[in-house]
Amino acid sequence: MARETLVFRCDANGAIGTGHVMRCLALAQAWQDAGGSALFATAELPAGLEARLRAEAVGLTTVKDVPGAPDDADTTIRLAQQAGAGWVVVDGDRFGVDFLRRIRESGLRVFLVDDFARWESFPADLILNPNIGASEDDYRGLDGKVPLLLGSAYTLLRREFTSWQAERSFGSRGASVLVTLGGSDPENLAPRIARAFAGSNSTRVMVIAGAGYEHLDELKAVSGENICAVFNPPNMTDLMHAADVAVTAAGGTLWELLYMRCAVLSYSRNPVQARVVRLVSERRAAVDLGDVDDFDAKALLAATEKVLSSQSVREDMAIRGRQLVDGRGATRVLGAVSKASRIRCGTVSVR
Repeated sequence: MARETLVFRCDANGAIGTGHVMRCLALAQAWQDAGGSALFATAELPAGLEARLRAEAVGLTTVKDVPGAPDDADTTIRLAQQAGAGWVVVDGDRFGVDFLRRIRESGLRVFLVDDFARWESFPADLILNPNIGASEDDYRGLDGKVPLLLGSAYTLLRREFTSWQAERSFGSRGASVLVTLGGSDPENLAPRIARAFAGSNSTRVMVIAGAGYEHLDELKAVSGENICAVFNPPNMTDLMHAADVAVTAAGGTLWELLYMRCAVLSYSRNPVQARVVRLVSERRAAVDLGDVDDFDAKALLAATEKVLSSQSVREDMAIRGRQLVDGRGATRVLGAVSKASRIRCGTVSVR
């Protein structure tokens, strides 16, 4: 099985971010390490992310159909059949039930990477929802006929994270803050956060603009003596390791920071993320900053100072973060794919 090609249908842009593609890349890397090959079929992809995929020795082809439309499904089927693939990994809310069913009825197996469990049925052979708090009740009606991979034990991390070995040190007081809001930052929160920290003599702030970020000039304009803006850096593990505290907005970046044992303060962008951040906060692995639309500069500064000023808090958050994300998620997922390859599940509607 591992010698096969795994086909990924996912997209990235300023509105939906880059997380769908990046977690698929993590699975593709694990698949490659097991001896297989990967093909990405994308309709939208920021230039920086396209360059990253090409550097990863994965196949990359452009889908010219409307994302999620029947023609898109037919194109994906054709690409998978030409590649001799048995599985299609589908990641993104734009791919609905009809899209999944069309692919599955072609004889291909469907691996659905999901966050919201919002469909009325799930025509899939395997479903991954890595969010803490995800449960079988979210997929009511499947009755065990479709294997479910639920929770942070199945978090997909790329090689640069799982191969990281350096130990983290904790000073009595932290001084370095990393602001990393995902691949696109659709609310353009980064400049507001930068302005909140501007002029703080005791805090060094690095703000990361991801590959899909569209307001770089505005962010550069608020850079100053203690604020540094960096666009799409190739060494995120180094930057996360160097930071005493990170400010993020849930999504895949939250899991990466938890694995890197970095103290995290996190906003959320939707109700599912709000639940995730709340649960992580209840486990004392992160600080819940609320919804991005409720940004409050004073509240951010107060929460950051509380964590920076306490060595014990940062040490405890580091331990609890690594407990939630241990770096073995991709290995567990590959084992589930191998097992599911021997079982063709039926499509079950949700009542």
